[in-house]
Amino acid sequence: MTTDEPYYDHVPASSFSAEELADTYNQTRIDYMVPMPMNAKRMQSYIRNYDINLDDSPVIFDSQGQVAGLGMLGLRGDRAWITRLGVIPERRGRNMGLFLMRLMIDAARRYYPRLMQLEVIQGNIPAHSLFVKLGFRDVRDLLIIRRPPSELPDTPPTPGSVIRQMDREEVYACLSERTGSASWVTENASLVKLTNLQGIKVRLSNGYSGWVVYQLTPFEISHVVTKTPPVARDEVMHNLLYALHHTHPEQDTKIENLPLHEVSWPIYQQMGYIEMFRRVEMELVF
Repeated sequence: MTTDEPYYDHVPASSFSAEELADTYNQTRIDYMVPMPMNAKRMQSYIRNYDINLDDSPVIFDSQGQVAGLGMLGLRGDRAWITRLGVIPERRGRNMGLFLMRLMIDAARRYYPRLMQLEVIQGNIPAHSLFVKLGFRDVRDLLIIRRPPSELPDTPPTPGSVIRQMDREEVYACLSERTGSASWVTENASLVKLTNLQGIKVRLSNGYSGWVVYQLTPFEISHVVTKTPPVARDEVMHNLLYALHHTHPEQDTKIENLPLHEVSWPIYQQMGYIEMFRRVEMELVF
């Protein structure tokens, strides 16, 4: 951090309770395009699931000594992740976002990462411009999609398909097969920390098979990841999604960070999914 940049008093987020952190975060999102409110329990889960280092996650104060904003730093191996960055609306406009980012970049450097990642909601021009100024580059666009509880389309599973629920060992075995680049919130290091992780496997009569793994809560399905064979991608995906929502007809479903180029997106749409918003994944190479 250079001497010509603003300076604000700050303390580690570990100095605050989960309830206090959730309250501060919610205040920073009051006027946000996608608020995503949190409570203490959700904040605790978020910190655990996404490897947030609270000692290196700053909370800053304004000139009156009032909490003004925060940011959270995740650390995994040789990578860092910035999330939950925000400044309370009435205290913005004083380069506090820049100050928070500088703090977390400097903190991450102490762990010698090769890469720092973050996601920004598409259309949030001020935030995106800040990240570009700091050296981040766009990597890909990500979809956040939702399927409210609704009737399934009149396209039943392929005749002769075998659909079965997987046990915990099979779920973890399937996750170990994943290839490609998942986002921070959907990679295996996040998924294995979730409670009530479940899975469904489908085998077609022609021998092609695939699976879907997801977190099930009383009201929602989330953290959905799939694997399908390229040669029968659409047919297997259709059967997987049909089985998922036939098994859990009352659950709302939210899928985060589906790559925009995901070739099965039309199948999701046929199953009743709608686009909520998009994120831009960005990275800074050290």
